[in-house]
Amino acid sequence: MSTEETATIYGREEFKRVDVGAAMRDGHPDISDGDQLIVDLVAKKRETAGRPLTVIDVGSGSGVLSELLAQRLPDCRVIANEIAANPARQARERLAGHPNAEVFPDSFVDWREPLDIIISWGSHHHLPHSHLQHARELLGESGSFILGDEFCPEYCTDEDVRRLKGAEVIELGGGYLLAGHDEIEAYAKDAAVPEWSRVLEDRRRRTLWNWYKFVIDYAIERDHWPVAIAEMQITKDDMVTAFEEEHKLSPLIVEHELAVNGFEQISKHVIGDRPAELQSFFIYEFVPGNDRSNGSNGDGRGNGGH
Repeated sequence: MSTEETATIYGREEFKRVDVGAAMRDGHPDISDGDQLIVDLVAKKRETAGRPLTVIDVGSGSGVLSELLAQRLPDCRVIANEIAANPARQARERLAGHPNAEVFPDSFVDWREPLDIIISWGSHHHLPHSHLQHARELLGESGSFILGDEFCPEYCTDEDVRRLKGAEVIELGGGYLLAGHDEIEAYAKDAAVPEWSRVLEDRRRRTLWNWYKFVIDYAIERDHWPVAIAEMQITKDDMVTAFEEEHKLSPLIVEHELAVNGFEQISKHVIGDRPAELQSFFIYEFVPGNDRSNGSNGDGRGNGGH
């Protein structure tokens, strides 16, 4: 069992016999609607291309979205990429009847074949963000990166946005957002965290707490205790600033992160008709664009890695 797996709910005894992906579609808001939007986006790209596409679903879990893609687009090659043993096994079982679908059980950064579409659905906040540069390389100039996630509802102020726009590089240091080479170097040298970063992190956690209360109540109201219990564990993980495997950022921060890693945003979709403080699910389409920062910190890691 991998370190990543033991650090998340997949390594906990009470979830070993649970299809977490399927359960979340029943007891968690917005995920199924996001599935349908992503499938529609990929189908549109297949129609435009006029040929079968190669699509990878990064962090596919038990393969629910991958199966939907394989059903809708049977001539496309669909790769469910999942490193956790239990959901990878469930994905194999789910995709067994689809000859053009497969499971890749290793880290995404170990995938080497060119891709037409990379999907990251609910995975971005779990992954080392060095995967962004790898994604850009695999897509070449004509591919698409569909990024959908359960973000922290927006907590950035106008001042935060101005600071982000002025930063050619962003990174997380111990879970704190660092904007600019000076802040990153100071953290590397003395673990120095700017006051702005501490205030931003406090606001992130308070905003997340409001969102998680809504999600847990949503599951309990539907008598879906496995999801409620899972979300309680996820809440704890996300509130620990330095916990790397569960760290939801705001949509605006992730948008800037993609920009400094050389992606151009071409569309943005919001899932769920609720007030902004309960607006968590966003789905983006990105394409490789001008790389302002060359996407590297000089040590082979992508910007924003954590």
